[in-house]
Amino acid sequence: MDFNRIIQLLDSEWDTGGFFDRIRDGNYDTRQAQEILKILCAIKVDEDELLPKRLVTLLWYLPSFLGWQVERVVERGGDKAAYERFITEIHNALEEVLGTP
Repeated sequence: MDFNRIIQLLDSEWDTGGFFDRIRDGNYDTRQAQEILKILCAIKVDEDELLPKRLVTLLWYLPSFLGWQVERVVERGGDKAAYERFITEIHNALEEVLGTP
């Protein structure tokens, strides 16, 4: 999948009613979480390839944002363990795509 398409898909999840917008309200949907992971796993980066700034912005912010929402998800009756596993899966997907220092 090309970077512009991935950016478009991730941006739409931040829009009103998107996955990350609903997470802000404490609404965690495990099915939609798997769709987000599929998007991240579709990112293929060559060793010397440069990434668009917007894509980097969308990716680096995810783990912090998701971590900040744990209490909201729990307050809304969400499964804390499942949500925390999702956050770990996000970390793992980003490590797979971007690597580690």
